[in-house]
Amino acid sequence: MPTFEGSTIQAAIQKGLTHLDLPRDAVNVEVVAEGRKGFFGIGRKPAIVSLTALAQQTTSVAAQSAAPASAPAASAAAKPAKPAQPAHQTMTPEHRRADAVALKTVQRYLLAMAAGVQAPATLTMKRAAKNHLTVQLQTAKPGLLIGHHGKTINAMQYLGQVYLNHHAHSKFNLLLNVGEYRQRRSGILARLAERTAREAIATGQPAMLEPMPAFERKQIHAHLANSRHVVTYSEGDEPRRYVVVAPKPRIS
Repeated sequence: MPTFEGSTIQAAIQKGLTHLDLPRDAVNVEVVAEGRKGFFGIGRKPAIVSLTALAQQTTSVAAQSAAPASAPAASAAAKPAKPAQPAHQTMTPEHRRADAVALKTVQRYLLAMAAGVQAPATLTMKRAAKNHLTVQLQTAKPGLLIGHHGKTINAMQYLGQVYLNHHAHSKFNLLLNVGEYRQRRSGILARLAERTAREAIATGQPAMLEPMPAFERKQIHAHLANSRHVVTYSEGDEPRRYVVVAPKPRIS
């Protein structure tokens, strides 16, 4: 079944009708994705619909009823294999331009978001090995940019990462920092990991941490990776995914 995209469900349907040259009452519509507007254009996703001509749908059902049992296997075997993707793609001038534009634009978005929380800022961006980006924000109101338990800075980092994922050619990893917040937070997470491990060992029961972003969960996992007494794993769905620290079974 062909699918069509649009800024809204109605726009996607109209695009499909134009492509198929059919009126609205001649097709069956299935909504694949409702889409979303995003924030400042970041995280925007198109609406996707699948259109099936009613006559085609009826014919297809009848053909399936009359087909022998071996037909599906033969049909599947007849499908051409997807071409293998190259292991490495050479950067072209167009790819470099896409990266440069995305990096400049994401900086403007971050500054616009900072102004939006009443904490106007300036920034510096450093690009390290393996496309790791560190953006350092300078502001007279760091508390507003960081937010309660880092919620504001983490949300800004998430939105910036989503923008780069959608618009840059290269795969970038973005880290947003205000002052020395990330360094202080790293120390807090290390102490939290140790305290939670002691709790799990003392009680003999798994201990669950509060939900936190993926890059902070990785720090917890890494800190306790070599522990002889506990194991760690993540549970739940984003954005409420959390780390569980559990005692290792004792070997008698």
